[in-house]
Amino acid sequence: MRLIAPVGAAAGIAAAFNTPITGVLFVMEEVLADWSATAVGSIVLAAVSAVVTMRAFLGNQPLFQVPQFQLTSASELLIYAGIGVIGGALSALFIGVIENLKRRMERLPHSRHYYLPIAAGFLTGVVGLWFPEVMGAGYDALNSALHGQFIWQVLIYLSLAKVVVTLFAFLAETPGGMFAPALFIGGMLGGGLGGLAHRVWPLGAAPAEAYLLVGMGTFFAGVFRAPITSIFMVFELSASYVIILPVMISNTTSYLLSRRLQATPFFKMLAQLEGVNLPSAEEKRNFQPLLVEDAMQPAAAKSDALTGAVLYPDEPLDAALRLLSVEPRIEVVSRLRPDQILGTLTLDDVHRAYGIAKQASPSESSVRDRVTVDR
Repeated sequence: MRLIAPVGAAAGIAAAFNTPITGVLFVMEEVLADWSATAVGSIVLAAVSAVVTMRAFLGNQPLFQVPQFQLTSASELLIYAGIGVIGGALSALFIGVIENLKRRMERLPHSRHYYLPIAAGFLTGVVGLWFPEVMGAGYDALNSALHGQFIWQVLIYLSLAKVVVTLFAFLAETPGGMFAPALFIGGMLGGGLGGLAHRVWPLGAAPAEAYLLVGMGTFFAGVFRAPITSIFMVFELSASYVIILPVMISNTTSYLLSRRLQATPFFKMLAQLEGVNLPSAEEKRNFQPLLVEDAMQPAAAKSDALTGAVLYPDEPLDAALRLLSVEPRIEVVSRLRPDQILGTLTLDDVHRAYGIAKQASPSESSVRDRVTVDR
């Protein structure tokens, strides 16, 4: 049952954005935080099936009509890094504002569930009067921006307006999703900053459309803390290998800065607000399991021939527990020289490594109790 949810998530993301690789990578990187071969097979099958079915009904047209991407000068990489810095700072601010304001909203009376959605809808409509492009998913506006139909000032305004209306939706507890808004905010922000650089950068810069494409993944990487997914998402949308280096620089910069400024990831923050404390994908990835070499006792001297079961020092300590259930002591040998015994491992060594105090047996407890009474 635990595998069904990530399988469905991969299928949904792959079909929604016509990006099967992105669907698989997002689930493996952010949902499971694991690259288990068993899970990969099911997830890949679900993502491919979803995209094939979607294309059978809607055709093979990509989500965005992307113009040809070109890197005109190596100095542009500094601009992409700058977009990553601004995108990372904005994504960290976005997460922090949602967390702070939602905690304040929790103190309001229960009637907030009635008037907050009305207020959010009204304010969103007011913003939409000036910037109708922020209404809905915004894919048409992104397509228009990719073909140079907005000036750079408007692109920045649209990005900030989308941030505002997305905040309205989350604070009213009526969110309309975050994937599409993240693409919209990052894309418009990148396009606006790129358009500005095109006019003032002394070493020459590409048109705003190129930066808009890279910016799509920048805000996404900063909010969802999924840099690999964001890189391949832009690559799938653009079908251009040239874009890989700018995207890697921009998205990784955004990811690192956002993590530095806002320690709590977006999904974990939302779970905590709902009263659920779950380990984040970053925590799972950073968790280092104990190895046999962390618990073994080094061999004091040259040992005789192997006595039976053996382990290697780089194996997980969990594997030793299975063998220790039938063997009181296990030799640890070198992979390069299997006849060389590096150390030994016992159940007491495993307990010590895990910080588990040894439990006295009933006979030991009775002896200790008698000694205590005699004293």
